[in-house]
Amino acid sequence: MKTLIYFFAFTIISVLFFSACKKPIPNADYISKADCSVLVDSLNTYNLSVKPIFDSYCAYSSCHDANAAKKKVVLDNYSDAVASVNKFPTKFLCSINQDKGTKPMPNKLPQIPESLILKITCWIKSGMQE
Repeated sequence: MKTLIYFFAFTIISVLFFSACKKPIPNADYISKADCSVLVDSLNTYNLSVKPIFDSYCAYSSCHDANAAKKKVVLDNYSDAVASVNKFPTKFLCSINQDKGTKPMPNKLPQIPESLILKITCWIKSGMQE
C-alpha cells in the first residue's frame, strides 16, 4: 500500500514539475508584446508591406527565393511565406530578431530595422493577410 501511495505522489509531483517547466513559444511572446496600434491593419498586408521587406532582406538570389530557398523557407510569394512562418513557428520571429540560440537573419548581416520587424510581427499577429 505504501508503494502505491509513493507511486501516485511521485507521479503527481512529476506532472506538476514538468508542466510548470514548459518554455513559452518565442513567437507568441513577440506577438503578444507587439504594439500594432501604430499600423493600419488594412495596409499591413503581405503585398503592400511585408513582401517589400522580404524582397529587400530575405528573398533574393541564393537565400529565401523560390529558386534556391535555404531550409525550404520561401518568402518571395504569399502562399510560401505563410507556409514558412507556419513551418517554423518558434524560430521565425526569433531569427529576424537575432535572438541568441537561433540562426540570425538576415544571415551575416545586421538586424532588420525594428520598424520593419514590427510590420512583419503585426502581419503575423493579424492573421497574415495577403
